[in-house]
Amino acid sequence: MNIKISAVILILLSFFNLGAISKGIKVDETSFNSIEQNLRNISKFNENGVKLQYKTKNDINSENLRIKEYLTQNISGNYKEIQKDQFEVDNNDYNINAKSWYENQYTYVEITIINRNSKLSTVDLKNMLRKLENKNLESMQYFIYYECKGITGNKDSLDKFIDQNNIQHVQLLEISNGYTGTGYLKDGNKVNFALTRYNTGSHIIIGTPIIFTTY
Repeated sequence: MNIKISAVILILLSFFNLGAISKGIKVDETSFNSIEQNLRNISKFNENGVKLQYKTKNDINSENLRIKEYLTQNISGNYKEIQKDQFEVDNNDYNINAKSWYENQYTYVEITIINRNSKLSTVDLKNMLRKLENKNLESMQYFIYYECKGITGNKDSLDKFIDQNNIQHVQLLEISNGYTGTGYLKDGNKVNFALTRYNTGSHIIIGTPIIFTTY
């Protein structure tokens, strides 16, 4: 049942997200970091994540090698080849997944970190990926999310969350196990958020400019 609910939520978020991703999007960390800290103060950490995507004229094999060398030299964990042009590094704290493909004379890359260590913020995760940046990368975009649990799973708590974090122009939709919606931070950046109720408790997840994971 949870799998079906997650799929429905992802479809609904995709509906809200139409037009959310555009060339040259820049994520301002300040407002999102403030929300993350606020949630840490009133709830229990569940997980957070960051995704970097970009394109480059670099040969796909050379780009894969560059990423592998950085990860294996700087990240402790178990290295695993998933399939051609996709690999991961996993340890007790987080999983890093990198995949690439070639299209229209460009190598496209997506690198995702899903973190389970409450001591690591989304800023820490983003800083890990920033070390891969160089002048050859084009159309870089970062996607960020934070998920917490141990909160009251009703609309009043969601309204309070929206108000306290000054999320504006909110579009809210009730779903079978909670609410999902979109809004804008005071810096103008778009966010997606959801409050979901499970047998084990309620969760809030928020991402900018979109939530790139299922839950």
